[in-house]
Amino acid sequence: MEFEVSPYFLITTDAEKARLFYEEVFKATTVYLQRVKDRPKQAKIGISEDEYNRIDQSVLQFGDIKIMLADDTEGLPITEGNNISICLTFNTVEETKAVYDRMIEKGSSILKEFTDDFYTKGYGYVKDPFGVCFHLFTKRGA
Repeated sequence: MEFEVSPYFLITTDAEKARLFYEEVFKATTVYLQRVKDRPKQAKIGISEDEYNRIDQSVLQFGDIKIMLADDTEGLPITEGNNISICLTFNTVEETKAVYDRMIEKGSSILKEFTDDFYTKGYGYVKDPFGVCFHLFTKRGA
């Protein structure tokens, strides 16, 4: 099984300011950026237009690693201080779901049920028994 590992910074205030800060301070490069306004129409229902520029997901290149950075647009159980987690990106939905299931079987807590959504065909968010949170994500197009 092959997959990518990325720190995931989920920002509770303003991910755009964080993105620009990391670009300036660390010379990071934004290699992917999706804003709330880029969502399909049905995924924007109930969201006010003043939130359309919030970051749904971005990938920044930091030297030889990538981080994922986003605003908390889904109301996940995040507070400042525990908002950095690990994102594992798998090639197939089946691989992603298998790891999600194994984590639950081994005592991890479900923070977001495994789902097929507009941003990926397979995603789940869990906290392992040691308090580490993992975003389990399937590559787009998989």
